[in-house]
Amino acid sequence: MLTSPRLVPVIAALARAGPAFLAVRQNDAVAAEALHTALEPVRGGTIPFLPVSGDRLLGLLAGTMGRLDAAAEHFEDALAFLERAGYRPELAWTACDYADLLEKLGDRNDPATMLRQQTLAIAKELGMRPLMERVLAHRPILKA
Repeated sequence: MLTSPRLVPVIAALARAGPAFLAVRQNDAVAAEALHTALEPVRGGTIPFLPVSGDRLLGLLAGTMGRLDAAAEHFEDALAFLERAGYRPELAWTACDYADLLEKLGDRNDPATMLRQQTLAIAKELGMRPLMERVLAHRPILKA
């Protein structure tokens, strides 16, 4: 047999990650819902062979479906896991995506600013130029 039964879920998650990011990019709520259900087993860890948090991807999908509270919960879980695991590049991307969601929610405590500061600090330290540019684009002075 070419694949072990234990590898089937790993291969399935890996195969669904690309379409999941595409559904988010295209703001396709229908595809996001189907993929969210299919990717639920990746909760609490990373997508195998990819440096992507399962909860971050689930949070992006939930946000695309308009389930903003569920998305926030996924992002909180992702941040906690990534902080413990020390996966700093993915932590920076997750903090940035969560800040975007919090702005949609209109949170008045402004945790989005703290998340963007955390993102920027990590991105600068690791030389993540595209992420730095994305964060800096949210500064009010650059929008004027």
